[in-house]
Amino acid sequence: MKNEQRNPLQIAIFFLSIILVIGIGSYLNPSAEISINEHFTLRAPQWKLTVLEPIEEEPLVIEDLSKDTIVKEINKSRTDERSKKTQRRLSTISFSKNDTLRFKSFSKSLERLDLKTSLRILHYGDSQIEGDRMTREIRDFFQKNYGGNGAGFQNLTPFVPMAAVAHTTKGEWYRMVSFGRKNQKQEQGRYGLSGISNRYKVQNDVGADAIVSFKPRKYGYTRARKFSRFELFHGPSKGPLEIKWFANDTLWRIEYLDSNASGGSFIQIATDPVQELKLEFTGNSPDLYGISLDGLFGVNVDNISMRGASGTSFTQMDEFHLSQELKNHPIGLIILQFGGNSVPYFKSKESVSRYGDSFVRQIRLFRRLVPSANILVIGPSDMAFKAGLNWVSYPFVREVRDIMKKVAFDENVGFFDLFALMGEEGSMVDWVNQSPPLAGPDYIHFTPRGAQKVGRAIVAALEFELSTYE
Repeated sequence: MKNEQRNPLQIAIFFLSIILVIGIGSYLNPSAEISINEHFTLRAPQWKLTVLEPIEEEPLVIEDLSKDTIVKEINKSRTDERSKKTQRRLSTISFSKNDTLRFKSFSKSLERLDLKTSLRILHYGDSQIEGDRMTREIRDFFQKNYGGNGAGFQNLTPFVPMAAVAHTTKGEWYRMVSFGRKNQKQEQGRYGLSGISNRYKVQNDVGADAIVSFKPRKYGYTRARKFSRFELFHGPSKGPLEIKWFANDTLWRIEYLDSNASGGSFIQIATDPVQELKLEFTGNSPDLYGISLDGLFGVNVDNISMRGASGTSFTQMDEFHLSQELKNHPIGLIILQFGGNSVPYFKSKESVSRYGDSFVRQIRLFRRLVPSANILVIGPSDMAFKAGLNWVSYPFVREVRDIMKKVAFDENVGFFDLFALMGEEGSMVDWVNQSPPLAGPDYIHFTPRGAQKVGRAIVAALEFELSTYE
């Protein structure tokens, strides 16, 4: 054989020929895998054409609309009967046949609201709702229709601040969580209603030991950016403490916590919405459970995100303390949106069943502590992992959805099927491949647009359910 040196053009043609052969084979081959023998399998890329329907561009910053405009928009949407039926089929909250009351208590609480009363909705969830994703849609709907302002409950050191609130801190802060590792927990299991508490380290310097500030930012809905009523929740005193409240850079109030004080809260009310609230802490830190940024009346909706939580840690908290914290608020609805963090770790149906046994104890706890509130369980979304060259749904995501639905029905609480809303198995891949995408490249979390879509589907389901009591 003659030994010849190949030039760059010949080498390029050779490799392009190989790519062309593999491409034609992938197109003609219906399977992603070609088994050579029992020990060797060749995986080839696949051609797939996905036809996507265009999604209307909608701004994430949405200002208030007049009541007349809202009515017109509602009437316009109702003219499309086919779209309405599809939306109801996918997003309506389901209940056990034995649950004849459904959300009647919540509906009655909303009817009783006036210019002097308020009602809270607690939206608990994992990182899927972090940063007020989905909750912001729920809040805006209820505040538009039943009155209210403010962004609701805020942790003093959140991982991700809310869309409506710019949040800054100074000082050395410690975060304790009910759903974390043992060395992250509060010793007595006292966390307030959020499952998270904070302390700061005394600096022994001139000036404040720690500072937190909150102010509205443009990414939130208009009503959520107006704060007039503030309540700071704290645990028992660990020594003298001075708290200076600043409204719009002006010293507003000074509060003191003496060495013998028990747990409680400080409440401040402004005659006009505050553009920036700053708190300066000087002295020994008690456990600080958070602060609510509310309006003077109407509906307050809290985004309580618990990153990494399975939703089964509420029963690990001090029950009496949690009970007292929940009693501080008139609560109409508790939303429990969990399951996703557990899905990747299940290896058998038995492990899913054990999760259901644990989750039912959380529902029973809230029913015992807040008997007047209704409860809505939101199941997990579809989630995918990479198997070879393809993204596929986790094997037990359907079983987790099913056990959470069964538990909800057994306990006579509502259930919203997020897995079905997305399209069940394989839908996460479709959501990622939308243009623009509705889910992120981790194939677990929604993009802001996807979270908005889900939030509005939850709102549509709540609106439809409440309309049945009119």
